[in-house]
Amino acid sequence: MNSKNGILFCLLILSFQIGHSQQSQPQSFSIKEAVEYAKKNNYSLQNNKLDVISSQKKVNEILSNGLPQISASANVINNVQIPVQVIPNFTGQGPEFLELKFGRPFTSNITVSANQLLFDGTFFLGVKASKEFVNLAKLNFSRNEIETEVNVSKAYYLVLLLEANEKMMLKNIESLEKTKSDVTQFYKNGFSEKIDVDRLALQLSNLTLQKDKIHDQKEVSKMVLKLQMGMLVSDSIILTDDLDNLYDASKLSAIDDKVSYLNRVEYKMLQQQLSLNYLDKKRYSAGYFPSIFAFANHVENAFGDQFSGLYNQLYPGTSIGLSATIPIFDGLKKNAQTQQAKIGIAKTENDIKNFENLLNQQVYQAKASYLRSSQQLEIQKGNLKLAQEIYEKIDLKYKNGVSSSLELTTAQTDLENARTNYLTTVYEYFVAEMELKKALGLIK
Repeated sequence: MNSKNGILFCLLILSFQIGHSQQSQPQSFSIKEAVEYAKKNNYSLQNNKLDVISSQKKVNEILSNGLPQISASANVINNVQIPVQVIPNFTGQGPEFLELKFGRPFTSNITVSANQLLFDGTFFLGVKASKEFVNLAKLNFSRNEIETEVNVSKAYYLVLLLEANEKMMLKNIESLEKTKSDVTQFYKNGFSEKIDVDRLALQLSNLTLQKDKIHDQKEVSKMVLKLQMGMLVSDSIILTDDLDNLYDASKLSAIDDKVSYLNRVEYKMLQQQLSLNYLDKKRYSAGYFPSIFAFANHVENAFGDQFSGLYNQLYPGTSIGLSATIPIFDGLKKNAQTQQAKIGIAKTENDIKNFENLLNQQVYQAKASYLRSSQQLEIQKGNLKLAQEIYEKIDLKYKNGVSSSLELTTAQTDLENARTNYLTTVYEYFVAEMELKKALGLIK
């Protein structure tokens, strides 16, 4: 390898190492930062943004039909054989018929045409409908933003739950290993039985298996979170919030449970759809009105015996005028379209009434779940405190020889269950709170 190739090779290796180190650098996110990141990078939201831009371009497309339409055309014709016309001999001399050729070997014309729409009822309604469609696309983007925030928040809470569970398992394993070591020493000194050691060893093995399972679930949940955020699943991520702090912060903010339909973007979308339905009806009705256009044409004709002198003399021609198209009978097509539009209006009105009814049910259910999870969380917190006190007392009694290993392992199991139940209830509380905010339309 020569010196030049060696330098290039070293540069490639160095750039790969720098890129790899940058890629593996973990990124830290609070739950608020994770949501903001998702709103900028989630692929589905990016497509929704493109849908809004596309709908705006559609407005421009429809508006272009009301602007002057100008076109130009040109042609050159080589009359290789000029047609012969036979007419009666009007001179009174010679043959009965005359054979005449009309035209020159080379002809050409250059034409410029302009058309301007003056009146068309369907055009103006189409422009208005396209603008309403832009608003519908924007509302759909807002709806998907809300769904993204809800999904990212739930995924974030789940990762926090699994991280807390994993830490709890590690702490339990550490505590149980110490207890097992003490009991093993008691057994060697003749103060304990072999079954006590085996019972602790079995419990320790089960805890280790549970911890490994929770670790795998945590890694998969992190990937789900990164997918929701629009990150690469191979990127490293660190969550800076924790369940307790988030719970303390959530308790400080009161939630107004008053139902307002206009707070829900889905309700606004239905109202927007109803406006489009009415515009559809008007558009079909406007199809009975005439369409009026203004037009102008200018042509330059050229004739010659040789191509080289074809454009020595040009013969212009100009015309302007108005044209009108008046619908008379279309086989009742527009009448059928109008009736379909009326049906669309009735269906959307039914959808609005159904959504109003459904929203009341959603708010009631979400509020009930939120209040229930709040109550259960306080109960689980008390259960955890009580299980911790029981375990500490039995552990002390066991070390003093007045309690059995079975009571100790039972207290240890109860403490693990209490911690798991508490963390699970914290997660359920956050999910219920998020669902209530979504139902009330408080997520913007």
